[in-house]
Amino acid sequence: MNRIKFWNNWDTGHKYPYIFLLTLALVALLQGIYYYFTGDNYVFGWDKISDLQVVPVPVNEVTRLLEPFTLSIDGYLVLEQYDVALPRLNIIAACVFLAVLAVALAYYTAAISTMLRFAYYGAALLLMLFLATFNFDLLDVFGSNASQTTLLVSIVLLIGVSYGFQAFWQQVSFVWRVLVMLLLIALLGGLIFSEANLPARLTALHLVNYSSLGTLIVTVLFMIWVSYENVNALLWINTQGKSPERRFSLWQFILISGLYLTNLLLLYLRHVGYIQEELFYVNAYVILFFSTVAGFWGMRQREAYYKRLFSFQPAGAVLYLVFGTIAFLSIGYAFATANDSLTVLYHDLIVYTHLAYGFMFFVYIMVNFGRMLGERVAVYKVVYDPRNLSLFSFFLMGTIILGILVMRTQYRTYFYAQGGYYNYIGDFYSASDNTILAERFYMESDVFDANNVKANYSLAGMYREQEQRNNEILRLQDGLLKRPNPKLYIRLANLYDEKKYFFEKLYVLQQGVEKFPESAELYNNLALLYTETSIIDSTNYYFNLAQEYTSDKDFIRSNRLAFYTRQAMLEPAQELLDESGRGKYKSLRSNIAVLRQLLGQEPESREAFVPDSLKSVEDFTLFYNQTVSALGNGDTTNLRYINNYLNVQGNQLFYEDLLYLKGLVHHYDGRAKEARSVVENLALSSSSAESGYYYNVLGIWMLEEENFRAAAHYFAQAKDLGFTQAFLSQGYALALANQPKEAVSALEEVGFTEIESAMSVAQSLAMVLRQDISSILTQASDKDKVQYLLTYLPDLSSEEVSSLVQSVQEKDLKRRALIARIEYFLAKQRWRAAYDAIKETAPYLRAEGELRSALNLQQLKLWLYTDNYDALLNRLDNLYLNDRDKRYKFYFRARIADAKGRKEDAANRYEQALKVLIYDEEVVMAAADFFSKQAPDSLKAYNILLDGITYNPYAAPLLKAYALESIDQGLGSYAEHAFATLEDLLPAEEYSTFIEKFENQRQEVEARAENWQ
Repeated sequence: MNRIKFWNNWDTGHKYPYIFLLTLALVALLQGIYYYFTGDNYVFGWDKISDLQVVPVPVNEVTRLLEPFTLSIDGYLVLEQYDVALPRLNIIAACVFLAVLAVALAYYTAAISTMLRFAYYGAALLLMLFLATFNFDLLDVFGSNASQTTLLVSIVLLIGVSYGFQAFWQQVSFVWRVLVMLLLIALLGGLIFSEANLPARLTALHLVNYSSLGTLIVTVLFMIWVSYENVNALLWINTQGKSPERRFSLWQFILISGLYLTNLLLLYLRHVGYIQEELFYVNAYVILFFSTVAGFWGMRQREAYYKRLFSFQPAGAVLYLVFGTIAFLSIGYAFATANDSLTVLYHDLIVYTHLAYGFMFFVYIMVNFGRMLGERVAVYKVVYDPRNLSLFSFFLMGTIILGILVMRTQYRTYFYAQGGYYNYIGDFYSASDNTILAERFYMESDVFDANNVKANYSLAGMYREQEQRNNEILRLQDGLLKRPNPKLYIRLANLYDEKKYFFEKLYVLQQGVEKFPESAELYNNLALLYTETSIIDSTNYYFNLAQEYTSDKDFIRSNRLAFYTRQAMLEPAQELLDESGRGKYKSLRSNIAVLRQLLGQEPESREAFVPDSLKSVEDFTLFYNQTVSALGNGDTTNLRYINNYLNVQGNQLFYEDLLYLKGLVHHYDGRAKEARSVVENLALSSSSAESGYYYNVLGIWMLEEENFRAAAHYFAQAKDLGFTQAFLSQGYALALANQPKEAVSALEEVGFTEIESAMSVAQSLAMVLRQDISSILTQASDKDKVQYLLTYLPDLSSEEVSSLVQSVQEKDLKRRALIARIEYFLAKQRWRAAYDAIKETAPYLRAEGELRSALNLQQLKLWLYTDNYDALLNRLDNLYLNDRDKRYKFYFRARIADAKGRKEDAANRYEQALKVLIYDEEVVMAAADFFSKQAPDSLKAYNILLDGITYNPYAAPLLKAYALESIDQGLGSYAEHAFATLEDLLPAEEYSTFIEKFENQRQEVEARAENWQ
């Protein structure tokens, strides 16, 4: 660093403070560049409106009586249109601005203390005027009646100490002067922030925004300061060669300077409206940057002219950096707050100052040194030693031209400055929640800079919060008149969100596309608008344009995937699915989960999405859709997260969906009892239509578990609540419950649904059920024969069953008939016949599948019923079983352990079996019988039976066992209730037989009680 010629021969007391200030200036420059690109998106950030589209997603399909019954739930597709968020205030930028400004002021006061007397007085006056722009009196630091006390204290502290250094303590080094000034400003800042009547963040915002007039003036002065430096730099480039041969000629200087000035002239003509074409221009802020860099050396070159007032080291160098730092801070803060009045003003002023003074400096060079340039003399060394046109004349004439340029624009710069200032004051009062004053200052800004975006969008945001839709529309329309941008079009179009405003919304979006033909956000919203119509080509066209211009590919893919899925456009949906397989965007992953479920594909292999909270719609939909896709894999981990979400008050919007999801996870992952409880409670607490759906779900679950009487009951409840799908389902459930008369009656009611497909199926089955066995054997189709067989199975003789099975020819139907015949023999306890039927059936079935699993389960039961425990144990893990039938392994192992005398192991196995097979009455009765023998004095067996009849109140064997156990436990009233229920479930003869058994049991219990007394 010591090799840099710029500060050669500087002592360390000047060099290191200067390096720190230079670093600070670079920070100001970098934050200006950062906010140039990001400020608008921060203040007017993109937002999105999520629209949940419900599509029925199949969760499980069960075939009963040759008819498929599908449980479908709501799957959520997410369609997202762009919106614009409410205006945000950049408090962080204000705090950074204030901190850097405080350091710059410390350097300024330290630097002016090294000046000579009259220069010092002028610089101190500028400092006092600048301090006055902070409006300290509004902060009430010394009380509401203190008026300008804070300002006077700050002036006395800063100017007083600075004057002391200038007049009395001249021997104090520059480093210590800077440190003392920093300490004073820190003390003054601590006083202000501790005693002000506002919170710290608002105090910082007040100081920055109110002082914006002062920083604006500093910025303008700095622009004038460096306005001709680019021409001076071009002169240096042209004449810096070591010999005349290596220097450029006069005409080359004229050419390059002419190009530079022509660019500035074109920018000016474009500002005033003479040029409308989009030509190539060098950005004005780039011009300012280069002139600032050139000004470092230009300031040192001019020392001969200002050394009578102050020296370059340190005052001149420090003042240059202080002014430059404040200029970049001011420009950066304008972009950080999206204050378009000031960003346009600064851009215009750069052009005006650089054009006026740059042109006059070119004239100054040509008049004074034109001949020397022609002779290729190193003019840059003597450029500030004029011979014909003085520097004063150059500045005077440049100022006159600048004035003409400003006047030619009808003093536009003044109005922009006022508009920008009032925007800042409006921001301060908006942050202070003083909407009345904020609205007033934003309106004042709109008066000075009519239709500026900052004021109008801020007002539109206030009206949005107040739900004043018409006022918001008017403000957005005003904002589009002068400086339109895609965000204004997006927000305005979104206000026409009702169907009756379709064409208004379309017009606004098309206007936006015309102005901004590369706006992916506008194309996306246009595509979504067309999804509300039947014009699919237009939807695809705008989606393709959005995909072409967007930087967020997954956002558009997500919408396209949702659209294709909703429209059942499977081919493009599959192509997009293959293309988007590894996308990380949550809405896209959510839509992928729905599509995979609809296509019957396996869930994504990546790690499941489990958010800490459901803060956004896409968090919920992704978790929900992925959980649905994973149902039946035996993993109940998500139950913990679902319970956590249910306990969060903010998730009330998703409460019912989450509760239903909990029931689904319980059911398909082996907790039938808990699942039924959850869904039945939902049915009781929901509206009629939703209750009908939930009762239908319970009915389908009972069909899956082959509890057909319970299924018919739930379907009846769903039917009574108007759920049309339950009409046909009830008829089938009654047929499966071997109640053909009731089934026919229910099937006749399907006509009330007026659903042609359902009516046709119902009529077909009813016709079958009305026929006798001989007609079925001679005239019916194979399908009708199997349906008749399954419905009348308990009432048929073995010969009739065999005749029906043998008469079925179609392979798949034959397999089902064979399985039904085995079930018949097992129910009749004809073990040898069952064994022969199994042996006959096995060759007909595939190695895996539903029917093979059913056959293997029948084989295992046969070994159990015939006490062949060794065969049962040896083959239990070798025979194929589907996921649902694998649950029976717990039951079989419990029976084996019981038979082998391992009572503790048997008890544990029964506990496991009851958790997953509570719906199977055989399992429940076996467990109750086991615990009744093991602990006859406890209520364990009673509670097991109670759980069984609670889950399936139509299982007659369970009710019988429960009634008898209630008698044994001395719970007579419960026994009587169960006994009364059985009258409707049992045939008269069987009921009479049970009466005798029930009475005998009651008498035995009473006798034991008398003997005990």
